[in-house]
Amino acid sequence: MSTLLLWGLIVVVIWMKSETGYCLLIAAAALGSLWEYFWLLKVSNLPRNWRIGYTAGISLLLGNCWLLHHASIGKENIFAFDAGIIVVTVLLLFFREFFRPQDSQRISAEGIAFTLFGVLYIPWLFSFVLKILYLLPRSATGELTGTYYALLLIVITKFSDVGAFLCGSLFGKHLFCPNISPKKTWEGFFGALALSLACSLIFYFLFQQKLSLLTPSLVIMIALGLASIGIAGDLAESLLKRSLHTKDSSHTLPGIGGGMDLIDSILFTAPIFYFALQFLLSRS
Repeated sequence: MSTLLLWGLIVVVIWMKSETGYCLLIAAAALGSLWEYFWLLKVSNLPRNWRIGYTAGISLLLGNCWLLHHASIGKENIFAFDAGIIVVTVLLLFFREFFRPQDSQRISAEGIAFTLFGVLYIPWLFSFVLKILYLLPRSATGELTGTYYALLLIVITKFSDVGAFLCGSLFGKHLFCPNISPKKTWEGFFGALALSLACSLIFYFLFQQKLSLLTPSLVIMIALGLASIGIAGDLAESLLKRSLHTKDSSHTLPGIGGGMDLIDSILFTAPIFYFALQFLLSRS
């Protein structure tokens, strides 16, 4: 039910062709996940400056939405904007720690590191979904042409998760990375690649005219590469949760867990897909 609801929201926003809807969906997923991250640090008694971190996350996402919408100034300056937010965040984190007692300096270093990591890991990496939406020129009617590339990213990444779960549950015997996730198996890994590849090709042939940068051979290579990277993203979040002695980031989405459990693999695949598309666009 959680999966159907989420896909339903995505379909409705695409049907409405609402740029505000895209931004709200992406911002809600990223900021909800960032909130979970700071909550995990809190219950693990780890230092964090959540107010500075959350302000940085909001600024990153809303700034990306505004700049990318105004293409005349946004696309060329988007990474400079991101860098500016990160620099200001680092400065604020240090200024905040200048007033701690001398015997708390290790807590200061950990608080800076954990907070900055959260900002980079969640809202900044997830902002590449927005960057994909706005990467290509608009259509003659002013509509975004990156929508179907962002959808392809989601299809490849999330059906990789589904394939890993199904094949791992049904056939899994050989452990893949037991020191991080004792339930992941090689059968699940290859199931992830197979289902991701099949679904991405189906999606490509259904919307081939909307994906003019790609060919079937490119889709195969991209699907296999992103599916593998998505598994690494899932393992990365498992490593983070294991270090914090937590199974799920929250119970917001029944059957899935929390926002971090939902977007963990996309955090790794979105930047890679963005730069791959940028390379293809430069060659076209």
